[in-house]
Amino acid sequence: MSVYRLYVEKKDEFAIEAKKLNWDIKNVLGIKNLQKTRIINRYDVENITKEIFEKSKTTIFSEPQVDNYFENLPKAQNIIASEYLPGQFDQRADSCEQCIQIASRQSRPSVKTAKIYIFEGQLNSKELEKIKSYIINPIECQEA
Repeated sequence: MSVYRLYVEKKDEFAIEAKKLNWDIKNVLGIKNLQKTRIINRYDVENITKEIFEKSKTTIFSEPQVDNYFENLPKAQNIIASEYLPGQFDQRADSCEQCIQIASRQSRPSVKTAKIYIFEGQLNSKELEKIKSYIINPIECQEA
């Protein structure tokens, strides 16, 4: 079976986590050139049929009323991605696995998640490193 990848992002009016992080970066870290922050959840799914994956896009991975989903990451200049370290519990992945197993009445699939951060604005490499240190806790996460 194939590995399927999906990206899910809150619609702008529901992107509260991204707006809060944007505020923190501007006001706590003092990075004033930041214009907008986007947070996208990446899902890699295997041991699942294409049919079940397609059905899961709008029932398990996203909520059509509040989320947009896409199969290709948007082009962007300033991207940071993080994922849990091996051995760390990933609640989001575990919940997806359980829901797919219940909905499909088949064996449990494997889901891996990552969080993609896109920062819009004129940021230099020093500022991006400062942001990376702020959002990635090395005890539980690593850069993806």
